[in-house]
Amino acid sequence: MWENLWKKLTSKWKLLAIGLGPVVFLLLVFSFVPIKQVSCEVEETYQATETYYVRESYTVEEPYTVMESYTDIEISCEEEPCEKYIPIDYLVIGGQGYNYFESDGSPACIVELYIKNTDVVDGVFTVEFLLVLQDDVTTTIAASKYIEAGSTGRVTATYERAPLKTLYSYTYSVIAPTKTNPTYREVEVTKYRPVIKYGEVTKDRFLPEELTVLKTRTVTSYKRVSLLKYLISY
Repeated sequence: MWENLWKKLTSKWKLLAIGLGPVVFLLLVFSFVPIKQVSCEVEETYQATETYYVRESYTVEEPYTVMESYTDIEISCEEEPCEKYIPIDYLVIGGQGYNYFESDGSPACIVELYIKNTDVVDGVFTVEFLLVLQDDVTTTIAASKYIEAGSTGRVTATYERAPLKTLYSYTYSVIAPTKTNPTYREVEVTKYRPVIKYGEVTKDRFLPEELTVLKTRTVTSYKRVSLLKYLISY
């Protein structure tokens, strides 16, 4: 009796196991076997080269301008010309020319000029005469005369080759002796002028350098999950 009962129960469990086996298998596959491919974002580490700038100090020679003092001599006068030595004062009183013949009968001429020394200084006066001779020929002669202060002197010059065109066909220029200019002054003064000099100047510059660094980025990856997890999470 018990043996028959056991056989009946065993037979029923076998049938139940055979019927439930595929279902259990499918549930296990559905819940745990990764058969569905899905995309996901992950953080990825990678190396990159970055450029940064380093400050560097250096020195250079640069020009600059300074005002430098120096001593100079300035000349001043109360009247012109402003020179250390000036002609003495004089007056031309008059003058004229003469034609004559030499002992051999050849023509000649004399010119004369009267000069009064109105200064307080003696000296030698030189007169240059520009003569206009017959046939409009010109020539230059000169003569000198020492004339005391306050006196009048006669300066004469002779030309022995031809006569004057007229007794007044000449011009003259007087070179008077000189004296110290009483108003002449030499004054020492301080002046300034720009002078270029050179000095060291410190400057900064930025030099590029490269550095390898680690960075992260988000990338899309793919993985497989079970159908149950896909339904729940995706």
